[in-house]
Amino acid sequence: MKITFYCILLKGDNNIEHKLVPPCAYQGGKQRIANKIVDIIYKYSNINDNIKFYDLCCGSGSVSIEMVNHEFLPFNITMVDKSPWGLFWKQVGNGTFSTDVFKYYLDDIPKDLSKIKGYMQGLADTPVYNTQTDITYLFLMLQASAFGSTATWIENEHWKKAGGLRNYWQPTKTSNRRSPVNPMMPMPDSLLERCEQLVMGMEGVNGYYDDCNNIKIEPNSIIYIDPPYDKTTKYGYDFDYMSFINTYKKTNTIFLSEGKQLSDIAFNLTDRRSKGGISGNRKTINEEWLNVFIR
Repeated sequence: MKITFYCILLKGDNNIEHKLVPPCAYQGGKQRIANKIVDIIYKYSNINDNIKFYDLCCGSGSVSIEMVNHEFLPFNITMVDKSPWGLFWKQVGNGTFSTDVFKYYLDDIPKDLSKIKGYMQGLADTPVYNTQTDITYLFLMLQASAFGSTATWIENEHWKKAGGLRNYWQPTKTSNRRSPVNPMMPMPDSLLERCEQLVMGMEGVNGYYDDCNNIKIEPNSIIYIDPPYDKTTKYGYDFDYMSFINTYKKTNTIFLSEGKQLSDIAFNLTDRRSKGGISGNRKTINEEWLNVFIR
């Protein structure tokens, strides 16, 4: 019943099914290659209606979302993240994320695009407490406003950002780029629409705002791990994933995303378009590997 309901809701007037997508861009997110990752997961796993899927360091949830797009049952998915992404997925899964409340917050964003960065800076400078009920809504707004889609998290009751905020920019007559740069990606209306679809399509997932080591893993499950890569920004959290893999690989099939090959079975999924980085000055391409550990 739940899967049928999801498909009906996501079809438009022309009866074309619309795939779920993450709420907003997130540095290190796997949206561009999630379909390739999921194809490999299906190839090396015995997928059925009872098998459990664990998405550790899930972030914006690209891989879990793509699993659901492949008709994997949401209630068999566990999504874990120590950043506020974990709180978002917990609320989506248990039905407490309110798109009406989120719209209330989004409606306060200035309509003058040149004023959005200043508004977001005010939010980022305001202390945040774990007892607040609006953390998730504020987080999504700040993450969508992050320059280069860099990570946003909470540390010592303050918002922390791996980078700055996006600027609004309009092209001039002499600019090579002809389209404007918006202060949010996506802009508020699209951000709300994406969340509305996720609330319907991902209902039932088991979300945890927690350390991955605290999660109980059922044997004979599929585990996907997308940790902060070696020698990159740790987003306020570190995870000894190789120790975790060595503990669980005897009873589970594990897939690990990293910037290097770490297993005998591994796939180079590097996006050759990704050269340039946030600044546009990077000359090399960061490699993207999916490592497979078969029990």
